[in-house]
Amino acid sequence: MAVVLILTAMALLILALVLFVRGRRDAPQGTPLPNGRGILLLTLAGLALALASQLPVFH
Repeated sequence: MAVVLILTAMALLILALVLFVRGRRDAPQGTPLPNGRGILLLTLAGLALALASQLPVFH
């Protein structure tokens, strides 16, 4: 079960990174990212899953 959580967390974090890099490249200098809230939510969800996989319940 812990492996599934880790792989899901990695997928979410990689997706957030791709969206961030794509948004930075396309946005003009000095403007906020168009999907900044979504990137933040994906990052927080990925980190929460990665931390949850370390709980003793999933080992």
